[in-house]
Order: sequence, then structure tokens, then C-alpha cells
Amino acid sequence: MMRTLTTVITLALILACSAAALAENGIYDDYDGGTETGGWWWGYSDTVPPTGGNGGGYLQSVVIDVPTPTLKAGYDAPGWTGDFTAMGVYSFSIDLMTLSTSNSYWHLYPCFVMIRNHMGTPDYIDDDVYVYPNPDANNPPAPGDGWASYRWDIPSDFVGGFGELPAGWNGGTGGNTTFPSDMTWQDMMTNVGRLEIRTLYPDYAATFEQYQMGADNMALYYEGGVVATENESFGGVKALYR
Repeated sequence: MMRTLTTVITLALILACSAAALAENGIYDDYDGGTETGGWWWGYSDTVPPTGGNGGGYLQSVVIDVPTPTLKAGYDAPGWTGDFTAMGVYSFSIDLMTLSTSNSYWHLYPCFVMIRNHMGTPDYIDDDVYVYPNPDANNPPAPGDGWASYRWDIPSDFVGGFGELPAGWNGGTGGNTTFPSDMTWQDMMTNVGRLEIRTLYPDYAATFEQYQMGADNMALYYEGGVVATENESFGGVKALYR
């Protein structure tokens, strides 16, 4: 009995220390019974199973028939958009899982975060300006791989000239994959309208395939942001001991 009690106390201390280590300023959606503020969606019939995520619940798509799946946050979602420079945004992370796909080459596709400025017209995507890091640095998980964790640095404090982006970043507008020569990185960072997880180069096309996807533990990290609570960071802690 004493040994069991000691083990329980030791595990509790480890979890508490891990939660403290994982806590970073920012905003966090983990689908573990709290209020998800990002408005994330794969499609119009997503569900939130209470188990099976990378610690607790997760956002699950139905089987969708698309060229490649895109996970989108809501336009102008509070805490997830706005003036990234003033917020001190420095990173974004997410966990992804592929439940099934008819695409045999899916695991070779790119996987990257995209940051959009909707230019004041959220209902008209063709005038959006977007930026994204090196798309070839990551690939989506193959079916059977389970959960894969991704994290991208976002240098919101970079100051460059017109048409200049931080090293390793790309940009474009509409169907044009050249960042506008009359905009700066700070024009993007001070007017972020939406975050997305993309799995196809912006200027590429693909045939329709079937996919069922999962997403969990979205986190946008920034200085002076909402401090992650024990409940918010616990999804990540639980994943360490699954």
C-alpha cells in the first residue's frame, strides 16, 4: 500500500512539473471539455470524440472528398488573429493524425502553417495575401502512424523592406505565389485574419481523394498572451504518458 501511494505521489509530482514546463503564454485549444475559441474546422460535419486524441478529445473530420485536406481557423478568431507583432507571437504548434486516405502518396505531401491577411474582405479569398514557412520541412502523418506533432517558429518581429520576407518564408496573393512588392512582412503580421494548416503547395493542383483527419492541441504562443492554465496545458502533459 505504501509503495502504491508513493508511486501515485511521484507520478502526480512529475505531471505537475511537466505542466509547469509546458505552460507558455498564448492560447490553446485541446478539445478536453473547455471552450475552444479558434473555430477550427476540416469541413461542415466535423465531430469531437471525447477520447482518441493526443490526450483526451480531438477534432475529427468525416470522410471528405477533396484534393487535399485543409484545416482552417475561423476568420478573425479572437486570440488567434490580429496584430501578431504587438502580441509578440513567436510560434504555432498542432497535433495531426490521418485516420484514413485513398491517396497512396499522402505521406509525401507537404504540411505547413499558412498565415492569411484577408485585406478586409473575409468573404472574398482571391484578394488574400498569405505567407508560409518552408513547405518541404514536414509531411503529414500516414494512416497508422498515430499522432504527429508539429511546431513552426513565426518571427513576427522581423522588419524588412517591401516584398521582403524572413529567411525560409514564402508568400503570395490569390493564385500568384509571389509576395506583393508593395507590402511588407509587418503589413502581414499586424493584420492576420486567419491561420490554416495546408497540405498542398499554393500553386499546385491535385486530384480528388478521400481523407479522414484528426487535429488536437492547437497552440499559438506569444509574449504577454493569455497564460496557459493547468487545464489548457494538461492535454499535452497527458500525451506524454499515453
